This record gives sequence, C-alpha cells and structure tokens, in this order.
Amino acid sequence: MKKLAKLVKNTRGGEFIEYAVICGVVALLAITAFTTFGTDVQNKITEEGGKVTGIND
Repeated sequence: MKKLAKLVKNTRGGEFIEYAVICGVVALLAITAFTTFGTDVQNKITEEGGKVTGIND
C-alpha cells in the first residue's frame, strides 16, 4: 500500500505528459480542420485557376 501511495505522489515527468497531451489535441484539431476545409480550399483554388486561364483565351 505504501508503494502505491508513493507512486500517486510522484509527479516526476508529469509536465512531459501534459505537453504530449496538448500536442496530441492540437494535432487532432489540425487534422480535423484540414479534412473539413481542405476540399473546400482545393475547389476554390481550382475555380480561381480556371478564371485565370480564361483570361488568356
């Protein structure tokens, strides 16, 4: 029981875990945003490219 209490009180390495969790959450948000808006941005770029090509014709 004393060993368990000692492990619970041990905070060594806790900051690293916090940073890892924060980085993971930011990465998930970035992936979600990219998949949500990525196709919209690609379609808009293609549309604008078509307009520029149309100017030369």
